[in-house]
Parts: sequence; C-alpha cells; structure tokens
Amino acid sequence: MEYTGVRRKTVVSLFIIVAAIVAVAFFFNLLTGGKFLTGPNINAMCTSAVITSFFAWGYCFVFALGFMDLSIGAAGLLALYASGELGNLIGVPGVVIGGVLAGIILMTINFNIFAWTRIPSWIAGIGMCLLYEAIISWYAEYMQSQNMYVVLLKTEYRTLARFPYIYIVFAIGLAFAYLIYNRSTLGLNVRAIGSNPDVTKIMGVKIPNTVILTGVVCGILVGCAGFLRESHAGRMYPLTGLQSLSFIFQPLAAVLLAQVLEKWINIIVAVPLCALFVYICFNVLSSLGVPSGTFQEAVLGLCIVVFGVIAQRSTRGVVK
Repeated sequence: MEYTGVRRKTVVSLFIIVAAIVAVAFFFNLLTGGKFLTGPNINAMCTSAVITSFFAWGYCFVFALGFMDLSIGAAGLLALYASGELGNLIGVPGVVIGGVLAGIILMTINFNIFAWTRIPSWIAGIGMCLLYEAIISWYAEYMQSQNMYVVLLKTEYRTLARFPYIYIVFAIGLAFAYLIYNRSTLGLNVRAIGSNPDVTKIMGVKIPNTVILTGVVCGILVGCAGFLRESHAGRMYPLTGLQSLSFIFQPLAAVLLAQVLEKWINIIVAVPLCALFVYICFNVLSSLGVPSGTFQEAVLGLCIVVFGVIAQRSTRGVVK
C-alpha cells in the first residue's frame, strides 16, 4: 500500500510539472505574439533539451558520488570530434561508436584519477579540462595546416539528430540512466558512497571499483551527448582557455533544478523536463530581443545560483 501511495504521488507530481511547463509555454506564446509555439521552434528546443539531458544525467552520477567534474564539457567536445571523424569514415555507426568510445575512455581516465589520488575532484577536473582543450587545439591546428576541415560531418550521416531518431536515442538513454541509477547495485553503491563513504567501505563496497565503473556509465552518457551534438551541428569550433565550461552551464542548471524537484519525482525523470524549461526561458529571452551572450549568460548564472541554493537548503555544513 505504501509503495502504491508513493507511486501515485509521483505520477500526480509528474502530471502537475508537465502541466505547469505547458501552461508556461502557452503564456510565453502569448507574450511573443504567437512566435513561440511554432513547429521549428519547438523542435529546436526539444533537440537542445535532449542533448543537454545526456550531459545532465552524467552529472547526476557525478554529484551522487560527491564529486564535481568540470571537464565534462571538454570531454564531450572531444567525443564530438571523434564521432565526426569516424562517422565520415564508416557512416552512422561510426558516429555512435566514435562518440561513445571517446566518452568512455575520457571519463574512465577522469574517474581513475578521482579513485586513486587524493586530488579534489574539482581541481582534477579543471586540470583534465585544460588537457582535453589542449588536445582539441593541437588537433585543430594540425587539420588547418593540412588545409582540412576541423570535422565537418557529412549531411547524410546526421540523421541521429532528426525526428524520430533523436527521440529514440533519448528514450534509450532515459531507460539506461534510470535503470542504472535506481535499479542497479551500482546505482545503490554510488548513492551510498556519496552519503557516507566510510560506512560504505565498512559494508564491503569496493569504492575505487565503483567509482571507475561509474566513470564508464558517465562516459556512455557524455559520448551520446557528443554524437548527438555533432549530428545536430555538423561541426563545432575548438574551445580553449576553459571556454568548454560553457558546455556545462545548461546541464548544471537542469540538474540543480531537478534536485529541487527530486522530492516529488525521480531526478533522472526530472532532468529532461528541467532542461526543456531552461531552453524555454532562453528561447523567450531571444524572442523578446534580449542579446545572447552576456545578458543571457547572466540570467543562466543567476538561475544556477538560485537553483543551487534551493536544492541544498536542507543540507548542513559545507556542500562539495
């Protein structure tokens, strides 16, 4: 009976949140004179929200462990390039394999550092971010010296970012993240480590192994975000000097808002709804003529601070 009550509460909460997003969308449509709820605009927002959700799901596992990895954006960019290069060689399968394989390798490296060193994860993450950006810069300079494009994925291989394939990928990703996070021993151990690593170790959980395996899961999610972004954009210019951090702002906002809603619905399910809400807000700002860049980034920064404060309001002491 108790489980049924919890499940009913979750369904009702999910319905209320979806209804609220729909109501906000119709309000913004009136505010923008009917420019908001158009087919191309809705598709653009949903596509961006799907890509952001994969990054955000990766952060769900990172945060659950009690870590903070700032290199996910740079890792996603490298996965994007690997996806494009291999995709141009062998087609759509190469797009997927290149992105996912690169994501797994890079995030496994990161989580090995987290598991076996005493370096704080946020410091290690910044170091790896700079390293990955340096690799990207070297790659871009080499390609330009050969008078070649820095990955330009052929149009015929960009189908994964189009309807209905992107939503099929999204459904698979949602099921994968949900089952691992909520219905697997790994997910249980991850949350236990984040809550109290000392007690978890006494209970017999091999923390380094769990951390490394979590890196593999995060790598799959980041790799999916990479190949979806490459399929959507076709190419991406190199980012250096920690500019790749701009890749993680929207996922961070989505995760922090999802943590606010976690009391009512599962965080994995909340992430795509929150990602969509973030993009709705930015789309409206653009429709109202608010300049992109500084002003919109200021709004995003404010959202991250506000969502973070609300999400951690019941936490005592220092938040990692």
